[in-house]
Amino acid sequence: MIQLFDTHCHLQDDAFDGDALAAIMRARESGVVGMTLCGYDAPANLAALELARRAGFGVYPTVGYHPHEAATVTQAMLDELESQARLPQVVAVGEIGLDFYRDLSPHPVQRTILDAQLAIALRVGKPVSIHTRAAEAEIAPPLAEYAAEQRAAFGDRPVGVMHCFGGTAEQALNYSGLGFLISIACTITYPSNAVGRSIAAEVPLESLVIETDSPYLPPQTRRGKRNEPAFVGAAAEAIAATRGITFAEVAAATTANAARLFVVAVPSLRELAGTR
Repeated sequence: MIQLFDTHCHLQDDAFDGDALAAIMRARESGVVGMTLCGYDAPANLAALELARRAGFGVYPTVGYHPHEAATVTQAMLDELESQARLPQVVAVGEIGLDFYRDLSPHPVQRTILDAQLAIALRVGKPVSIHTRAAEAEIAPPLAEYAAEQRAAFGDRPVGVMHCFGGTAEQALNYSGLGFLISIACTITYPSNAVGRSIAAEVPLESLVIETDSPYLPPQTRRGKRNEPAFVGAAAEAIAATRGITFAEVAAATTANAARLFVVAVPSLRELAGTR
């Protein structure tokens, strides 16, 4: 059976208030065997931990501070983040990065908080989930330095994932060369997103994963509506069409890549059926 892994979603958001566990069940019914709940500020980090605990098998939390939050992050918050990141159920530090598009925190502060969180990831031995918008070139030096050090410990394992990557195919290939996976969101289905499709076509399949970024970025057929992990298959279908391979091939490869990234044993749909 087709098995899918949504590597980036925010089911702890208010958009899923009272519906998060039901959304997880809908995803499982759609073949989604793995979901990563990504934190981005202190409340979202705690909520991801709690929702993953309640959901159980196949739902994995990450913790981190989004660049929008950088100006509010204190050393005490970073200390708490490191304690959370050391928890065995936490699979990555993220989402973290740089965002020079909205500029909600000063650029130097964003870089300081990014560097601090990359250092945490190195100390706890976890990969990172990277957000970058209008900063794909600026984020390259710190990520290259981080990747070189993390690869010494990780070996062939991915050192992180470029979440909903919005740069060029050339930049994506550079990051995959550093040991990062490139995440393709449902935005690949948008008619205007030729760059996204070029990334999906040119980056090696062993370096690709898929995501929804729920509740944001729904596939073309659901534009204007809430996104959720049950729809992550739209990204896999678009990758398959772009590469001229089958949906099953993309699903198998991206799920295996996600399992390598997060160091998890992906449950089967039959196992998940027993958790309902």
